Amino acid sequence: MSEKCKVEGKMASNRSDWLKYAPASATSARAETPLFPYVNRLMRGQDLDEDAAEKFFSALTEPEVGSIQIAAALTALTAKGETAEELAGMARVVRRMATKVSAPKTAFDISGTGSSPARTFAVSTAAALVAAGAGLVIAKQSNRGLMTKAGSADVLGELGVKLAHEPADVHATLSGTGLSFLSAPKFHLGLRRIADVRGWLGIRTSLNLPGLMANPAGVTHQLIGVWHRSLVAPVAHALCLLGAKNAWVVHGSDGLDEVTLAGKTFVGAVKDGEVRPYTISPADFGIKPAKLDGLKAATAKESANIIRDVLASKRRDEARSLVILNAASALFVGGIANDPVQAARLAERSIDSGMAQNKLERLVQFTNKK
Repeated sequence: MSEKCKVEGKMASNRSDWLKYAPASATSARAETPLFPYVNRLMRGQDLDEDAAEKFFSALTEPEVGSIQIAAALTALTAKGETAEELAGMARVVRRMATKVSAPKTAFDISGTGSSPARTFAVSTAAALVAAGAGLVIAKQSNRGLMTKAGSADVLGELGVKLAHEPADVHATLSGTGLSFLSAPKFHLGLRRIADVRGWLGIRTSLNLPGLMANPAGVTHQLIGVWHRSLVAPVAHALCLLGAKNAWVVHGSDGLDEVTLAGKTFVGAVKDGEVRPYTISPADFGIKPAKLDGLKAATAKESANIIRDVLASKRRDEARSLVILNAASALFVGGIANDPVQAARLAERSIDSGMAQNKLERLVQFTNKK
């Protein structure tokens, strides 16, 4: 076994300092694409302003750009860390590319990024049904799980709900039931190739964040749960740059990508061109805190069963409280309630009166019409 090399003196430099002095041109003609200049900047740790981020994401979707360069761009951006301006610029491109949907100006989206270590049942899906039962118009984007088999779309399938795949489907369900679950991939076809590359990469990237901020229904009121606290501030700032009227970006202190029942929730509140960070707790809604240990759902079927039991008032435990807490947050941000306590009472009434369950039943019937 060789002895360790001894180094005398301090070599003060970062391992990637050489990038600052390396030529900025591509090493081969094949790499000279609209995306290459941005890959080069991101690899050097340079942030993009909002305009450059738009151009970067547009270049990411160019047909002549190969999957290898797309993978390099996603990896470089992830390693550097996304700024609010970059997220907003990318979201603007996703909005332009999305298939547009006609929806009321009051339509609300409640979604989570997923990847939460808590692995609870589909809380935002259940909360959407309860909030809709209390009078909030819901246009929620849904997707299949990437790391689990219990994504929102998977769970809705178990509940018997067919996702809206076309603008006409969304309009019909919103008109007929007051809520619609949009199949995100069907409305963001331009992202398909990038999503495929991300799948092969196998690493977490920010790709789903611009999608969450680009609801095809053009919502300006949202509740977005993120899987890490460091994402709260940039996502909230990005929503502000995009013109959100009233929105919360939340992350639970226990790692939940929802408003948590187990402790404090970190909030980035966006309203009227301002971003305000603060924390909330279940007590603010008049709800007792509780642990979430028994609320894990490994499959879509398990998740759907919990939701059915909550809506049918068969469960009056932590599962119910967690759904009420998140539905109440949506009702408060959506302007249906004046304060969190009133919002929680409205969410409770939605369940106890059967309105939330009725919303689900009507949606199942409506989306399965031939």
